[in-house]
Amino acid sequence: MSLEVGLDAPGKKVLLMGNEAVARGALEGNCQFAASYPGTPASEILETMARLAKDFEIYAQWSTNEAAAFWAGAGATYCGLRSMVSAKHHGVAWMTDQLIHISHWQIGKGGLVIVIGDDPKGHSSANEYDSRNLASRVFEIPILEPADPQESKEFTRMAFDFSEKLKLPIYVRMTTRVCHASGDVILGEIPKEKRVPSYYPTFFELGMEMLMAKGWVDVSYLHERLHTKKLKEAAEISENFPGNKLEMGGGEEIGIIASGVCRHYVEEAVDKLGVKPALLHLGMSFPLPKEKVSKLLKSVNKVIVFEETDPVIETEVRALAEDESLGVEILGKRNEFTPISGELNPLDVMIVLSKAYGKPLPIIPERKELREMIKPYEGMRRIVLCAGCPHRASAYAVKLAAKTFKGGSYIGIGDIGCYGMMGPPPLMAFTLTNCMGGSIGLANGIAKTGIDQPVVAFIGDSTFYHAGIPPLINATFNNAKFTTIVLDNQVTALTGFQPHPGSGFTAMGDKTKPVKIEDIARACGIEFVEVVDPYNIKKAAEVIKAAFEHPGASLVICRRLCSTEALRRRRSEGLPPPKPFMVDPDLCNGCKICINEFGCPAMIWDEKTKKVSIDETLCIGCAVCTQVCPERAPKAVKE
Repeated sequence: MSLEVGLDAPGKKVLLMGNEAVARGALEGNCQFAASYPGTPASEILETMARLAKDFEIYAQWSTNEAAAFWAGAGATYCGLRSMVSAKHHGVAWMTDQLIHISHWQIGKGGLVIVIGDDPKGHSSANEYDSRNLASRVFEIPILEPADPQESKEFTRMAFDFSEKLKLPIYVRMTTRVCHASGDVILGEIPKEKRVPSYYPTFFELGMEMLMAKGWVDVSYLHERLHTKKLKEAAEISENFPGNKLEMGGGEEIGIIASGVCRHYVEEAVDKLGVKPALLHLGMSFPLPKEKVSKLLKSVNKVIVFEETDPVIETEVRALAEDESLGVEILGKRNEFTPISGELNPLDVMIVLSKAYGKPLPIIPERKELREMIKPYEGMRRIVLCAGCPHRASAYAVKLAAKTFKGGSYIGIGDIGCYGMMGPPPLMAFTLTNCMGGSIGLANGIAKTGIDQPVVAFIGDSTFYHAGIPPLINATFNNAKFTTIVLDNQVTALTGFQPHPGSGFTAMGDKTKPVKIEDIARACGIEFVEVVDPYNIKKAAEVIKAAFEHPGASLVICRRLCSTEALRRRRSEGLPPPKPFMVDPDLCNGCKICINEFGCPAMIWDEKTKKVSIDETLCIGCAVCTQVCPERAPKAVKE
């Protein structure tokens, strides 16, 4: 994290990542409460807030899931504090019920800003979807779309003011490139005075308003009020929002509408092509600034809409053109003139504009030196668990246990986390992955079909707290026989080693009481609950075999600190890394079990000698390979 995020230096220009700029905007907006669940590309927002929290007398928490984060953030508004809830796009689904209620019933006296990191192309996600669909069509709340770190800061700061004026949550939609790009940000002033919390529930106020208006409590009145009052006020804000800029010189035949980071792609593309379209940059995309859009539509023959990921703006623009009987041609995702999925980039935009203008693409010089650098590695790298990762040992132990059954196989269902890399070869621990909590949820149904194979649900520790508990109770409730393997590496590793309820410390570094997974499992009615160290493969396999044989639902916790986090902690304490291992070439028989079945990336095959060696720069000395190798060829490196 940049140390300059919290500088009290208005006017100073600093280099910030987009997510850090959001945190800075929250500080400048006098946000006093922040909550989130870790998820890339949005994780750094809360991380930054948590590191600044004590210095600025604010509160920041990692919540058990996005729903809990939203409830906490909304609760703070009923005490008059401004609060921010952040998450990745998948987290919006967890907030859906709450956001629909809040948009109708309204927040408290404090502003509430929802910052979401959408992930076009799914760089860090199981899928891509455009969360604006929910925000505009289901929640019906205003959407801001910053294009760079400077706008990320400014839009977040302004969102708190809009929220309090409209008494609605304000949705700030980030995307992967905006979240993680760094750029110059001019700092603003951080308010010195903090609000004193005072409880004021708006529920009763609105209940009385309904009684006065209707003579009875009619919740449809709240929906009507949202449309006839709040969204009309939001539309006025959108028309005057400084991030909605219409640039027209007069006489242009083509107009372009671009939102978020696409704005910069368009600027680069038109510069390289040497064309001058009319441009409408949308920083607030919902409600649509209809006057500006209408003015553009009436002045050109064609309008091209650039946005990521779905045609949300395009659909609204088409509706407006139809309502006003405008004959302008609208080009975008719906007629496949622009890419229909994934994220955009300057080249994508340039290709589209060259087609629209009938101009050849400019020659883009190749970076030949980069191509030469990566050529030896093309097609070689595959996604793998880190060297020493306890999840690899857990997967191997499950496979050993399964070999004792007829057929030697089991039905494995994965979940969302770094243990997802247990699915591909060589481990192939599972063949199905759905969403967070989906492993235990799907196992309930598979087990109740009566299929004659062991059913195993793999789930991580943070994910267990997030979404694993309800389906585990469902297993007890419905007598489903399957085994849950909780891969407990004691941190939320995939998104940046954030703490969770079992870690023993909070986002702000305070000690807290760990909530033990084994206690939760027993409270859920699971009778077979065991904890194993996955580095002891033989013992772990014996316990997992017993879990398979248990007549009801069973649960095994494979507990060992994440190997990368263990190294991080050793470095922070000034300790050297563990001593690596080496392979005794006289004992190695070239069977390649360590590579083809176990798959540790520190194990290197030498085609000339037909032997395995260990890369000492990757090995962390976990010693698991000594248990996997039938010849016990790996040995500890001695002084």
